[in-house]
Amino acid sequence: MKILIIGAGQVGMSVMEDLIDDHKISMIDKDASSLDRVPFEVEVIAGNGLEEEVLQSAGIKEAEIVLSTTSDDHTNVLIGSMAKLLTECFTIARVSDPSFANIWDTREGAFGIDAMIDRSYLTAKQITDLLWFQSTRQESINEELYCQGKVKMSEFRLESDSELIDKTVQHCEKYPKINVVGIFRDSDFSIVSKDTSFEEGDRITVFGPPQKVDDFGISIASTEMEPVQDTFDILGGGDIGYQAALLLEDTPLSIRIFEKDPERAQFLSEHLSQAMVLQADITERSVWEEEHIPESDILLVSTNDDAKNILVTLIGQEHESSRLVSVVHENQYLSLFESLDITRVIHPREVVASSITNYVKDSYTGHLTELEHESGEIFEIKIDAESQVLNETIEDLKKRFDHPYEVGAIARQNHVIIPTLDTSIKLGDQLVILTTGKAEDMVDKL
Repeated sequence: MKILIIGAGQVGMSVMEDLIDDHKISMIDKDASSLDRVPFEVEVIAGNGLEEEVLQSAGIKEAEIVLSTTSDDHTNVLIGSMAKLLTECFTIARVSDPSFANIWDTREGAFGIDAMIDRSYLTAKQITDLLWFQSTRQESINEELYCQGKVKMSEFRLESDSELIDKTVQHCEKYPKINVVGIFRDSDFSIVSKDTSFEEGDRITVFGPPQKVDDFGISIASTEMEPVQDTFDILGGGDIGYQAALLLEDTPLSIRIFEKDPERAQFLSEHLSQAMVLQADITERSVWEEEHIPESDILLVSTNDDAKNILVTLIGQEHESSRLVSVVHENQYLSLFESLDITRVIHPREVVASSITNYVKDSYTGHLTELEHESGEIFEIKIDAESQVLNETIEDLKKRFDHPYEVGAIARQNHVIIPTLDTSIKLGDQLVILTTGKAEDMVDKL
């Protein structure tokens, strides 16, 4: 299909790279130099996406989807409205200010927008999901269900006292119905082999029936870590911290938000009924000691400044805080944050880009999940009578493609199969496949 993307920043470029193999794409940006990085297959137009002449020259009349991903909310909303006046395309707008999303949520289709991607809410939702994953004994850092809930994917972080340390993947064969297929280590994501050995800090990707995956998580969890039960401290009261607190308003958690700016702290106090708001500078060590911040079950570092987030995260590590989650805004600092070896690093622009990509891809690839800063992808595929791999074995399948991938699980009727090389693929099977990088072509061939 023809897709028009307005805005060639981090979000727009990421979405373009995800979709370029399957769609005809045009991009618009006011800054001509931003378009220099765009591949030649993409039509580029230097100009203002708010001008009808520019939109027409980019082929908006033929576009089925218009994505407005500039850094300005007002521009994105106005472009969506203009697109609806000019054509019957499907419009998606990225916004950062929750007030736009609040209006759109109560009046769906407001502003002429078919889908509004709210950066603050999506990021906060990812954070609160992580918190719930950490509130149970298995302590996963990411979870997703596939095949109508029959198959579960979980990611686990291996602590120093985990029984898997220095063991190989083959050791996991003692756990029935469990398939360990991926590992994230030193900023690299890869498919494992039976000889791959586990190290402290590894984040492993596991597939299987939900209860079996949960049992596995409990068995490998750190004996020193207690599940999140009581306290959640938010260090930085910007939109992301505020949205996270809102999502947890009706829970039994004791929530505190630390915010240095007096006006922002006042706003938070007036708009949050359950959270305790403290006006304080969390870069000062004395605040950590006086308020007993290191004793919190989980800490979210969410100021609007990456340099400050790094400093605060380092202070948290110095105090040996058990769980640290940090927000990183700029892509250039992502690897630096990852090297800090904390529970989770969350990149809002990446969250937005993945959400937009998934919105488009879900219509033709089935359930899609991106892992570890887009270095891995999980696809859910149902095998029909026209599939080229029907009645082939997993070994046959592996010979077809050079791209690294693994079939994590197969849902067959009411059963979940952890496949071996001689497992045959049957009509109606639902395959859950983990790949590294971008593998749409491989999935399309399946």
